[in-house]
Amino acid sequence: MSKLPVTLGQILKGKNGLYEIIEALKTNTVFKAAILGSTSEEIHPGAQQLAVIKTETDESMNYVLNRERNNYELPHMASCKTIRALRDVIGFDSQTPLEPQCIVFEWMDQDLRTVPYSRFRSKPGLPRVIARSVLETLAFLKETYGAFHSDINPNNILLSNVDSACPIVKVGDLGNMLREGYDDTRIQSLPTRAPEVWRGLGCFHSSDVWSLGATLTYWLAQRLVFGAGDKIIDGNTEAWCIAKIIRLVGPISPPVNEAFLDEFSLARALEKEEYEDPETGEMKQFITVGTVRQELERIGGVPQDLIEFIEYLLVIDHTKRPTAREALGHPVWFMQGREPLDGSSLDGLLDNSASSRAAAVPSSIDPDGAVVFKENLNLWPSEQEEGSRSQSTEASRPSPVSTKPLP
Repeated sequence: MSKLPVTLGQILKGKNGLYEIIEALKTNTVFKAAILGSTSEEIHPGAQQLAVIKTETDESMNYVLNRERNNYELPHMASCKTIRALRDVIGFDSQTPLEPQCIVFEWMDQDLRTVPYSRFRSKPGLPRVIARSVLETLAFLKETYGAFHSDINPNNILLSNVDSACPIVKVGDLGNMLREGYDDTRIQSLPTRAPEVWRGLGCFHSSDVWSLGATLTYWLAQRLVFGAGDKIIDGNTEAWCIAKIIRLVGPISPPVNEAFLDEFSLARALEKEEYEDPETGEMKQFITVGTVRQELERIGGVPQDLIEFIEYLLVIDHTKRPTAREALGHPVWFMQGREPLDGSSLDGLLDNSASSRAAAVPSSIDPDGAVVFKENLNLWPSEQEEGSRSQSTEASRPSPVSTKPLP
């Protein structure tokens, strides 16, 4: 029996409140909702409180929504204050077969992609709050579940009150959370994909740390420094992305998967060679970016300690890259501004007491586990707007692949 779709003006009843759909944020799957009533808090007359409601219109993909709900409902997940909070669930009761299945999250004002760095050059504390919140989230996932996020990018870093002295930054979308070493396919979005993932070695906690470095670089430059946004050749998107990493950060070891040998061979050639401009006859480089430092210094106004911190995150060898917990102790950057902008203690961001989190890892992050690739996993909307779409043999929306259960 088909579930009814979510529509504008519809009122949905969850376990914790009533929600009126007031705006579609993403096609027919993500909505802005007004909270009409709550069992857990008082709604003051005239004060509109908001939430985000996520659903799935494709019945064959409902298990994706179930997996995300399961991940958010794992023991101790709610103790991490840097993860966007789960507020409610709707329609997962078998007694309401026609009701749409929805997950209700706390409202956040915007994502990082829509927050221009140029507006905040006079507020050097904001980059620290962004990095700190993401790193605390990554450390929590690793230390609590032996897991990693797998999709750190500007769309999944959420902000509220950015113009205040106390900006709030949280990480969203735990639907693709996986255990360390996942190597069934190359995950992460193209602009934030770590070298070890390109090599076919697998994806790790440290791969998320790389993604944070690439995301901060994008945010500061307000353009895709990594990735295929400047690709000038037909196809070969993967080789172009690898060539960009070689130029921006340094050489990458050969792939461990022979299927990727041609990509790496072409990437090395693209990074070194030139082509003749058909209009001017001038010899030009295929890859025109410099190093990460050079690209960030061109922006103007980026503090040197922030550039050094990003370089510290972007280490090619994932075994030498800092963990999130190590990065939180970075002596040059974080120790200079140990207190958040709101003056609260950094240690208060998480409930880290040993008694609050069971030592045993859950038997499974996702009992029937499967990685699901969203339509924009490989390309953020900003890259799609630049017209650079992957011509990869890896489909932009691969078939789901099973994960291995946690031990």
